Amino acid sequence: MTTLSHHGQWVTLRPDLQSDGNWVCDYTILEFGPTRSSSSMQRHRETFSTRKEAEAAAFEAAQAEIDARGPLT
Repeated sequence: MTTLSHHGQWVTLRPDLQSDGNWVCDYTILEFGPTRSSSSMQRHRETFSTRKEAEAAAFEAAQAEIDARGPLT
């Protein structure tokens, strides 16, 4: 498990090695704002040959989700 930050929000990555030898990665976004906080968990659906690739793709998806939501109020 790895935790990274993007625009003040925390992203936790949970890579998982599948039985076929490929990797997938779940991510959870933890958002904290002055008047509300939230968390959401998603699975990045693509599979990758390495853990590093799976984590990078999941973090990129999480960043896009955070950017689309705009500032947390």
